[in-house]
Amino acid sequence: MDLTIRQGVNLHIIPTDQFRLTTVVVNFATPQTATNPTVRHLLANILESSCQKYPSQTLLARKLDDLYGTFLSANVARVGQLHNFRLRAQMINDQQAGEALFVQVMDLLAEILFHPLKDDDGFDPTTIKVQRANLAGILRSVTDDKQFYAYQQVEKQFYDLDSVMWHPSYGELELLDKIRPADLVTAYRQMLASDQVDIFVLGNVDTATVERSLQSWPLAARQQLSTIADYHQPFHHHLRVRKEHQRLSQAKLDAAFSLPVYYRDEGYYAALVMNGLLGGSPYSKLFLNVREKAGLAYYADSQVRAFGGHLVVETGIQTKNYSRVRDLIKQQVVELQEGRFTDEQLAEVKAALVNDYQIGLDSPLNIIEHRLVNEMSRHRELIDVPAAVEAVTRQEVIEAARLLRLQAVYFLGGEQNE
Repeated sequence: MDLTIRQGVNLHIIPTDQFRLTTVVVNFATPQTATNPTVRHLLANILESSCQKYPSQTLLARKLDDLYGTFLSANVARVGQLHNFRLRAQMINDQQAGEALFVQVMDLLAEILFHPLKDDDGFDPTTIKVQRANLAGILRSVTDDKQFYAYQQVEKQFYDLDSVMWHPSYGELELLDKIRPADLVTAYRQMLASDQVDIFVLGNVDTATVERSLQSWPLAARQQLSTIADYHQPFHHHLRVRKEHQRLSQAKLDAAFSLPVYYRDEGYYAALVMNGLLGGSPYSKLFLNVREKAGLAYYADSQVRAFGGHLVVETGIQTKNYSRVRDLIKQQVVELQEGRFTDEQLAEVKAALVNDYQIGLDSPLNIIEHRLVNEMSRHRELIDVPAAVEAVTRQEVIEAARLLRLQAVYFLGGEQNE
């Protein structure tokens, strides 16, 4: 059930008695810029920690405990080139609580969003200091996870330097110290006044109660998003290769291929099946040939980046095997392009994709994420995903593989004298 509360403020109610919990996600979306991920991430940390009515993390936590242990969080994410601020709550449903718990939680969300711990001079300085330090720790820790670090680096190699996609959705450490208190206030006001708002409520709820709980929220009408989620980057004919060396026991070799197929486009499900055959499943060529048979990788997988028009291959290897593994990755792509896979492998990958999709339907957050992505990408129609996967033909897989063109390689090796 999709409703427009005001222009640019949308309510999506998903009634179901499948879950014991009721899940609420309030999503604010705006085009990403080079700087807004960092300030919006800091803002998320500040808002989830306190508000005027509960001016400390301890007091807010006690209130959540009083609400039968309601879970609350705020974070940021990206859907294509759209930056998203999300406030999320999960609570037991009213039938379990034996009282109107949903309305009480919605009132608390309103307190957090519209009555934060701030005055005319800005947000509480102590809260800013604490949350700035917390976020700095998070951003520093990114480099400690070498697999994630390598993935981020190959993404940067793929995207043009002037692209907003070059900047991670969670922010950048070098920008954090530059954020002034006035910048936080500006970001907060712009978010409430201008961002497209999508509110998702999933659970055993009364739709009239949900609507009434939001009527008093001070969200004025605003323009629907005009920027599309899909990011289109022209193919560049110069292969971008970067090598870096650090002290580590396991090297990383990642590659990014242009794959101009976007979420729910024609050919999207063929691209998913192709990716399953390449590196996205236990039946894939990268897993079987590079990791298992050749024994040259600790892990080897791939994923379709459906809003960026590319596919990323990730491997963990020994530094000395760089050239061999790079050649093997190329060989697996060529084999797919030439149709060198069995009908049995094709069937196994399709079954795995359908199974993963059906497992996802057991998670309320996955269901909401799917609906949210549809909203951001303007694909509102519901389709039979298992049927779409099963309908993919061998030739369509081959055609999807033939779209792959190598654009970027990133190698994080051990010490150069190893």
